[in-house]
Amino acid sequence: MIFDKIENWERYLGISGNLDKAFKYMAETDLSSLEDGRHEIDGDNVFINVMQADTNPDKKEYEFHEKYYDIQIDLAGCEDIWFSTAYEEITRPYKEDGDIGMGICKGETVCHLSPGRFAVCEPEEPHLPGVAPGAEGEHIRKAVIKVRK
Repeated sequence: MIFDKIENWERYLGISGNLDKAFKYMAETDLSSLEDGRHEIDGDNVFINVMQADTNPDKKEYEFHEKYYDIQIDLAGCEDIWFSTAYEEITRPYKEDGDIGMGICKGETVCHLSPGRFAVCEPEEPHLPGVAPGAEGEHIRKAVIKVRK
């Protein structure tokens, strides 16, 4: 997990070539001006999904990926993203089609994501985006950069 301000993106260069492309794009592009949907940065190696979502204070099912990093960025509104190191129970086994599996975790670390910040979720790292920071959910606009490992 990496959690930081977008202005600090250069600190993380050198982890991988694909992550370097994603960090540079994140820093040099006005992400809020992108239309909702998928935008290719480097084909299937690096692409961005821009979307709208509603946060939920009762969300509990973590996700994980095997092929891709997620770089989570809120463009409007804010959410909590929870991280864990291990699953207690796999609720949906990993499917290569879609690169996703789901489960229940314990021992979370919580990061408060808001515009100007980003969170990198590593492949196989359990993470739970879209959690409402308070008792009430809110509508957010966000971007997720998918980066092949």
